[in-house]
Amino acid sequence: MSHITHDIRHGLSLEQAKRVAHSALDDYLARYGSRGFTARWSSETRAELEVAVKGVHLAAIVDVLPEVLRVDAKVPLVLRAFKGTAIATVEREVQKWLHRAKSEAPA
Repeated sequence: MSHITHDIRHGLSLEQAKRVAHSALDDYLARYGSRGFTARWSSETRAELEVAVKGVHLAAIVDVLPEVLRVDAKVPLVLRAFKGTAIATVEREVQKWLHRAKSEAPA
């Protein structure tokens, strides 16, 4: 297994960041839960995610911290070559949720 840690600055209050993270994971569970994606909150600020596709198992922990969302993932060595692509995809998805939250926030 290869270990990847990536921090994404959110620019929100901790409470806002928690709401965004909970909403995002609820959405992903609704869309991908039937395809092997699982997520559970082990605390108010920590989610444990897993996905198994075609015999490949990925696990990650997402911590909602005061300034960043920290993604800590365990990835099979066979997928290590795709590390850059995976980080870019996660970053892009998170930024969509953050942008939505910031645009909906009262001025």
